[in-house]
Amino acid sequence: MIKVLKKLDKWLLPRNLSEPMTPYLLLIYLPFFFVPVVIFHQQPIDLVWTAIATITFLVVYFRCYWAPNRQYVYHVLAIVLIGSFAALVSPTANTFFIYAGAMCSRLSSVKFAVTTIFAILMWMAALSFVFDLSVYFYVPGLAFTAIIGLMNTYQYALQQNKQALVLSRKETQRLAKVAERERIARDLHDLIGHTFSVITLKADLAGRLLDKDLNKARVEIKQVEEIARNALSQVREVVSGYRTSDLLSELANARNVFAGVDIHFDYHVEKDDEKFIELDPVANKELAIVLRELITNILRHADPSRVSATIKMQGPQLVLSVCDDGRGFEPSEVDGYGLQGIEERVAQLGGSFDIKSGTKFKGTLSEVTVPVNTQRKEVADND
Repeated sequence: MIKVLKKLDKWLLPRNLSEPMTPYLLLIYLPFFFVPVVIFHQQPIDLVWTAIATITFLVVYFRCYWAPNRQYVYHVLAIVLIGSFAALVSPTANTFFIYAGAMCSRLSSVKFAVTTIFAILMWMAALSFVFDLSVYFYVPGLAFTAIIGLMNTYQYALQQNKQALVLSRKETQRLAKVAERERIARDLHDLIGHTFSVITLKADLAGRLLDKDLNKARVEIKQVEEIARNALSQVREVVSGYRTSDLLSELANARNVFAGVDIHFDYHVEKDDEKFIELDPVANKELAIVLRELITNILRHADPSRVSATIKMQGPQLVLSVCDDGRGFEPSEVDGYGLQGIEERVAQLGGSFDIKSGTKFKGTLSEVTVPVNTQRKEVADND
C-alpha cells in the first residue's frame, strides 16, 4: 500500500517542491463543496455534475504544480470555469473560486496576481447577478476569495523576497571568496616575483665571486638564505591575510636590493611645511606592494644603471614616481600580470597608473597617483 501511494505521489507532484505535503493539506477545504451536495441534493444529476466538477478540479489542481509560469494563469482560469458551472448546481461552488484566488499568488508578478483576483471577484459578482445565485454563494465567496487571495499573494511575495535575499547573500559570499583569492594571487605574485628576482641576482653574484672573493661570496649566500626565510614568513602572512607593508620601509629595502647588484638608487620624500603625510594603513600597504612590483620589473627587464623614486603631494593627491635609465619598452605591447595587478590595486584606491617608456623616452617613468584622505601630524625631520 505504501509503495502504491509513493508511486501515486510521484505521478501527481514534481520532486522539486520545498514542502511536498502542502498540496495535499490544502485539499482539506475541497469537501466544503461536495459534502453539502451529497447531503442535501437528492437528484442523481446533481451528484453526477458534482463528481465531474470535483474530479476535473483535482486534475487541474495537480497539473498546476507541473505548469511553467507562463501557463499557470490558464490553470487558474480553468478552475474559475469549473466553479462557474458548479455554481449552477450548488452555492458551495464558491470553494473553487476561493482556490482560484489563493492560487493567484504564484502568478508572474504581484500586480498581475492582484489584478487577476479582482477580475475573479468581478466575474463572481456578474455570475451571481445574471443567474440570480444564492446569497450563500456570493457573500462568503467574494469575502474569502479576496481575503485568502490577497493574503496568499502577500505571503508568497515575502517568501520570494526572502529567497532572493538568501541568493544575494550567497552571491555576495561567493564574490568575497573570489576577491580574496584574487588578493592572495596578487600578493603572492608581487611577493614571490620580487623575492625570486633578488635571490636570482644574489645567487648569480655569489657564483661569480666564488673564484674571486670567497668571503664576499659567503656573505651573498648568507643574504640569499635570509631573503628566503623572510619570503617564507611573508607568504604565510599573505595566505593568512595579515601581511603588512610600509611604503617608506619598502623604499629603504629597494635601496639595499639595488646596492647588492651595483645599481645606483636614490629616493626622495617631499615634506609639506615640515609635516609628514601619514597614509591610512590600507593605502600605505597597497602603495608599498605597488612599489615592490615596480622595483621587481626593473630588476627583471630594464637593465638600468640608475634608478630614482619620488613621493610627493600634489594638492589632495599623493604621487609615487619611479624612474630608471634602462632599455624601456612599449607599454601597449606589454600585458603582464604584474602591470595588471598594479592597475587593479591603484584602481581600488581610486587613483591612476601611468607609464612613459619606449623609443621616444629614455628609460621608463612610472607614476602612481592616488587621492589621499590623510591626517597630518608634525614630526621631527630626521633627514
